[in-house]
Amino acid sequence: MHEIISWMIEVETKAANLYADAAVTFAGDDKFSCFLSQLANEERDHIKLLEESMALLSYESIGKVSFHFDEDFRHKILAPIISAQLSLNKGELSQSEMVDVIAEIEFSEWNEVFIYAIDVTKVLYAGIQKAASEIDQHRRHIQEYISTLPDGESLLQKVRRLKSVSSKRVLVVEDNVAVARMLEVLLIDDAEVILARDGEEGLSHIKEGHFDLIVADVIMPKMDGIEMYKKALSIDPNLEGLFIFFTGTEDPEELNFLQSSNVIVLPKPSPVNLICQVIDQVLAKSSTRQKTTVH
Repeated sequence: MHEIISWMIEVETKAANLYADAAVTFAGDDKFSCFLSQLANEERDHIKLLEESMALLSYESIGKVSFHFDEDFRHKILAPIISAQLSLNKGELSQSEMVDVIAEIEFSEWNEVFIYAIDVTKVLYAGIQKAASEIDQHRRHIQEYISTLPDGESLLQKVRRLKSVSSKRVLVVEDNVAVARMLEVLLIDDAEVILARDGEEGLSHIKEGHFDLIVADVIMPKMDGIEMYKKALSIDPNLEGLFIFFTGTEDPEELNFLQSSNVIVLPKPSPVNLICQVIDQVLAKSSTRQKTTVH
């Protein structure tokens, strides 16, 4: 978690510098310049809270995180900030383009990463809870400003993370809310995502409808992932091969079952890019099965 928070500080610092520099560049528009200065100050406040939280959190004080944010994912988050900074430095960034950049930065996966980190750590440090509140306020400021601009509402609709209209359906069975939310973020562009908090709820969804992929933990209340898997296959044998177990279990009996069942197992933590690759593979397999069935 310290590594994640360090990276978050890096992103917030680059965003703060971009907004501060842009406030100077667009000083001719008082309203826009003041808005940018406010954003820069809010980013700096976030940085202070993150630095305080990292100083107080010991490595032993939090459980194992479930995701590694690998270089490709980090580059994807930083790319629009770095690109905008370069264009700004060259005098090649217009005011409307700067607004687009703000929207892209503040309503991208970056926000979901921030929420994930906050969910994992907020029970341990009150400063993180304060950061969560301030980030919500920060986004509201941005939404309010952009909505006053010509075509502002259409821009907000474009960049907000909306649910996919894909015909694919994915069930995520995970009792950890932060992990479930992050998995939903990784899936939402490619499929309709249904969340279940335990194996019992997951099985109920399986009985009710078709799924192209089921991502499940093993250790859960009420009904664990393995029991749910067995019962799911008894309901629909075609689900075999469409399960991904994303789990931190170290129980030899559970691991032996998963290995003997020839299911896909991703350990916690796993790199985000690897999770996405495996998800894509299973969804592609599901599509192939559907085409074969149709013909």
